[in-house]
Amino acid sequence: MAANNAPVKERITVNQVVSENSQQTVVRGTFKIPDPKPDVEQIISTDSTATVKNTSLLPDKVVVEGLITLHVVYVAFEPAQSVHSMHGQVPFTAYVDLPGALPDMDVKVDVAVEDARLVPSDKDVRLYNVTAVLDVSAKVTETQDVDVLVEVPGNMEADYDLIHIDDVVGKESTQVIVSDEFDNPPEKPEPEQILNVDSTVTITDTKIVADKVIIDGEITLQIMYVGAVPEQSVHDMHKTITFTDYVEVPGAKPDMDAVVDATVENCDVQIKGDPYFSADCVIKLDARVTEPREVRVVTGCAGTTVKTVELNVEHLVGEKSSQVVVRENFAVPDAKPCPEKVLNVTIDKTKVTEKKIIKNKVITRGYVEVKIIYVSMKPDQAVHAMHQRLNFRTFVEIKGAEAGMDVDVKPVVEYIDAEPADCDVNIEAVIKVKARVTETMRKEVCAEIVGEEEECPVGQVISYTIKSGDTLYELAKRYGTSVNQIIAHNPGIDPNNLKVGQVIQIPCGAKG
Repeated sequence: MAANNAPVKERITVNQVVSENSQQTVVRGTFKIPDPKPDVEQIISTDSTATVKNTSLLPDKVVVEGLITLHVVYVAFEPAQSVHSMHGQVPFTAYVDLPGALPDMDVKVDVAVEDARLVPSDKDVRLYNVTAVLDVSAKVTETQDVDVLVEVPGNMEADYDLIHIDDVVGKESTQVIVSDEFDNPPEKPEPEQILNVDSTVTITDTKIVADKVIIDGEITLQIMYVGAVPEQSVHDMHKTITFTDYVEVPGAKPDMDAVVDATVENCDVQIKGDPYFSADCVIKLDARVTEPREVRVVTGCAGTTVKTVELNVEHLVGEKSSQVVVRENFAVPDAKPCPEKVLNVTIDKTKVTEKKIIKNKVITRGYVEVKIIYVSMKPDQAVHAMHQRLNFRTFVEIKGAEAGMDVDVKPVVEYIDAEPADCDVNIEAVIKVKARVTETMRKEVCAEIVGEEEECPVGQVISYTIKSGDTLYELAKRYGTSVNQIIAHNPGIDPNNLKVGQVIQIPCGAKG
């Protein structure tokens, strides 16, 4: 502990919440049945998810562009009444009002599909009108250095509070280029001309090593093109490109936390020849590394005047994990031979599709896409591959969690195995789901005791270190000088952009 006659300060680097808000918006669009699929007799189920493609932070507002992805299971309009599934996407643009937001700040956006309905079009039996209700929430933050008082002299009475914050260790950005070459799907014609390319990027995993954040992600391309066939029909195809890269963040360590935002700045797809497509995408990666920290702060002092600062930060409510065991049986696709022996099982993707807080619990569901390599039962014992989606649903108990709080969920596959069973494959997986619940905390804390400033003899000039909340007007008043005099002793100083830790010269005048 410090000496009883001196106050003690600590500097914390926090992500101050400038503004947060949520807004509902109605999105309308169209969904067409893909050409290879039969007409619809009855829709069985519709699952919908929203993906944010781009965010534009404007003064007091954020504009959000994204895609609603629909997964429709239906009964076909044909004698066999077979069951089919199809995917489609509807673009959307929404905005959220955020008083105080500025373009150079950081913004986090979450979009949830609250309802999505498909109604047949009167003009085309293969066309459906889509109406979706979205809940768009946004939070704007700014990284700031804040000096807080953690101890007062022994002769003062003070109130203390223990706060839990994410101390920002570092925040860095970089640009990376992701490239790939690929063919069109076998059922699609070769391309003659590209009409449009839509791209989204998703971060699938992050890992911290010394001074670096390792990032795994995937870019999803939706390519619309004219086919090289006599009728020059228009086709669309999807391609997912995976990538691994890193952002250097000095001071980062493996036991810290990392948040990474990714944005597609440009994606150029060209017709190449063989393979037919080549893609070059420029991705911007923004990484912020934080470390949980407990700070005992002074919230009030009796018998003295203090300067206060408001902390408006994310407060950690709780962080826990749970395990779920998933067992499923999958039939080998009709085009594939039956398996005799499974050689390998790998994870292609792990995704959370729903996360919801009820009192003291986080309920989540998602899926794991797996790739199974197996030896067939046929005499040639050829090696084949099949892909399957393993769904999971579980909950994590976190005391104090309430609806409306923020939650991050990260699933990790700890164990997975597959065994053949006749012409099926049995898969067993152990999935660890980690949930982290936070809420915005507003708290007024003491920054310094007024009157504890350095001695400033009249006629002399002292060196002063800028603290959180300082202005030239307040400093001039405190040391008996003027703003113009301070500016004259500090050529090049920007009175409207004082930096915490900046050292300036102050001429001392007569107080009072």
